[in-house]
Amino acid sequence: MFGKKLKVEVVPATEYTDFSDRLKEEGNKYATKRTMVVAASIPLLASVPYIINRFTTTTTIAPVMTPPTVTEPALNVFSQAPELIPVTMSTPIPSNTGLIADKSLDILAHALDPLIQILVAISFPIASVIMVGACFFFMFGNSEKAWDMIMKAGLGYVLIQLSPLFFDILREVGKTI
Repeated sequence: MFGKKLKVEVVPATEYTDFSDRLKEEGNKYATKRTMVVAASIPLLASVPYIINRFTTTTTIAPVMTPPTVTEPALNVFSQAPELIPVTMSTPIPSNTGLIADKSLDILAHALDPLIQILVAISFPIASVIMVGACFFFMFGNSEKAWDMIMKAGLGYVLIQLSPLFFDILREVGKTI
C-alpha cells in the first residue's frame, strides 16, 4: 500500500477541454458565437432611438434676467439727534427665576427622549437575535448556557421596554422635590 509508486499519466488538453460532443448530443443548449453577437447587439440597437433623439433636438437656454437696481434715498445720520432716556435710581424689580429653572429642567428631562425611543425600537430585534443564538447552544449540548442567555435577553428586553416608565417616575419625583 505505501510502497507502490503511482503512475502519472499525461492527458492531452483537448480531451478534457473540448465539449463539442455535448453540442451534438444535447442540441444547441450552449451559446454559440452567433447567439453571443445577437445578445450583445440588443442593448446597442435599443439605444439607437435615444441617441438619434439626443443629437437631433436642440436645447434652448433661457436668458438670465438681471434684477433691477433699487436706489435708496440718502439719509444724513448726523442730522437726527438721539432721544435721551431718563435714568432713575430705584430698587430693581425681582424677576421670576422659577420659570427659567422649570423650563431648563424640562429641557434636560426630555433631552434623552430620542435616544430612549431608539433603544426601545431596536430592543426587540436584538433580543430576538440573542435568543436565536442561544438556541444554537441547545444544539451543541450546552443547555445551561442557552437558558441563561434566553433569560438575560428576555429580562433585558422587558427592562428596556419599561425604561420610559422609569424615567417618567423619576421626573415626577424630581418635580415634587
